[in-house]
Amino acid sequence: MSKLSQALIVLIGAALLYMGAARTYEAWQRHVETQQQLDANDGEPFSFQQRSVSLAAPQAEPMQNPVRYQPQYPPIYMEDTAPDPATQREQAQETLVSITQDFQDDLQDFNQDLQAATNGQMQDLADLSSQNLAQLVQENPQIVKVVEKHLNNKEFAAKINEIFSNPQFQQSVRQLQNNPRSRPQ
Repeated sequence: MSKLSQALIVLIGAALLYMGAARTYEAWQRHVETQQQLDANDGEPFSFQQRSVSLAAPQAEPMQNPVRYQPQYPPIYMEDTAPDPATQREQAQETLVSITQDFQDDLQDFNQDLQAATNGQMQDLADLSSQNLAQLVQENPQIVKVVEKHLNNKEFAAKINEIFSNPQFQQSVRQLQNNPRSRPQ
């Protein structure tokens, strides 16, 4: 047997002894931890961390009587009657202006083209909801061309669809056009 073979055998034997010692030490540590847990319990079946545990039911504590709710403010009731038609038209116009102002940046080019086509008679999309729209279109046929031009833009068409699908916008347009199908929300 050569010296190299003997050195390898000694090295393998040392590695096996080291691994065996490490495993023995781990097993001994587990045994010590288990023993410590058993010692902490003192062997009593109803104790926790060296304190006895009582299994008796806790005593019921007296409860307060319920307190009735009393609102701090007087109750507020909605109007029973609908506002007069002039007020309804004004509110509808304010709603349209509010909704179109939310999209002012997206409608800027459209509004400019609309103003140019109508010589300033119509300022923005809210003006297209007026009762005399048919008359304005007859007087200014360029309105149709402006609308068609801008509806070819997909982003603009999506914004217009979003505006026109708004139930408050629809209700306001019906109100301004005196459509008999209008119903209050």
